[in-house]
Amino acid sequence: MHLSNAPARLGRLLGVHRGGPSAQRVRAFLEAMLAEFPWRVGITDWTGDSYTAGGDAAHWCGHDLHMTLGSPAAGQDLLDLDGMRFLERFLEGEVDLEGNLYLLSEIREHGRLSLKPWHIAARLLRNAAFQGMRRSSVNVRSHYDIAQEALDVYLDQSYLSYSCAIWEHPHDLRQPDLVTVGTGEHDGFDSLEKAQWRKFRDAADYIAPKEGETLLDVGCGYGGQLAVALDSHPFGVVVGWTHSRNQVARGRLMLADHDRERWELNQGDYRSDDRLYDHITSTGMVSHVGPRGLVPYVRNVRKRIRTGGRYLHHSLMTPWQPLPLDFSVGVAFNKKYVWPGFHWFTLAQHVRALERNGFHVVRVRSLTHHYAKTTAAWYERMTARRNAMVANLGEPTFRAWQVYLAGITGTFLMKRTHVYRLYCEAV
Repeated sequence: MHLSNAPARLGRLLGVHRGGPSAQRVRAFLEAMLAEFPWRVGITDWTGDSYTAGGDAAHWCGHDLHMTLGSPAAGQDLLDLDGMRFLERFLEGEVDLEGNLYLLSEIREHGRLSLKPWHIAARLLRNAAFQGMRRSSVNVRSHYDIAQEALDVYLDQSYLSYSCAIWEHPHDLRQPDLVTVGTGEHDGFDSLEKAQWRKFRDAADYIAPKEGETLLDVGCGYGGQLAVALDSHPFGVVVGWTHSRNQVARGRLMLADHDRERWELNQGDYRSDDRLYDHITSTGMVSHVGPRGLVPYVRNVRKRIRTGGRYLHHSLMTPWQPLPLDFSVGVAFNKKYVWPGFHWFTLAQHVRALERNGFHVVRVRSLTHHYAKTTAAWYERMTARRNAMVANLGEPTFRAWQVYLAGITGTFLMKRTHVYRLYCEAV
């Protein structure tokens, strides 16, 4: 065999023709890969041929997933198990994904879709940096300071809370309850609004302050924790810090009915505030500190809380795994297109950082199923108002958020991502 003819002959052996693989080979590959997959997946390829793969098991969302492969190159991505490039073609419109996007995480695991070496190297270099004040501000604002009108579409309408809610029935994922908008504390059904109120009330009840004690909320979002704390307990002053200008502007309006002497909602980095507080809460902010930031973060919190004070530490986490977090397709995709700068640690790493740096962990609570229901509610609300989302974000960004919210819901349900709430005391 002459060397110049080897690629063409190899291509014929593999069913690959100039311009990409044959549609028949992609079909055979998908049918084989999904032969034991429980749920049905519909596929339409670039020739117009349509077929199904997978099983007939019922899925809680009530829909099948349908993939439209707009080009041979998209089929080649699947043959190469190149999950990152396949998702990028979805953003570009070369691939369409409709229906049950919650299955994306399941397919990634089942089919072992992965990152290519060049993706891994680029992400490891980019994500290794320590999250200083400037980088933290850039990362947070790029995620939270998108058009407020888009965030209004799918976050709860009481507090606009962008973190895990605490539901009365976390395993019940019936869609009517996910999309029906409530008013909060007094809802007669398991609404997102009531679940977010319950999350904030849980933290305030754990703190249980004495009359006049102070509270710092690190990464306070729109100020929901501050509002519920003031409503439910005799705090003296509650203070929140966030990098997001959206959150400060809207949050100050939400807090306007409370005594102005009893609250602050500040735009900036909590590390610029050197005051000593009686108690501290933080709901999800630690996911923004980067791969080298957990211990410095805990030490900074300890500097700002008096001995004996209570600290609520709430964070997304990863189970232990043999490969670095950034080797995951979903993590790499979300860091590139949705949520730059985030990092997850294991529960053991969080506990060790806390215990070695001045905290006693009183109690640990898993909220993994609660977050699955929260992200499903966000996804369903966002999808129900697709036109409004696209008008404010554009089609590619909307598609990226579809992958993010549906995909992470799947990883919560598969127990590949967790969220824990650690109730601590400063010692």
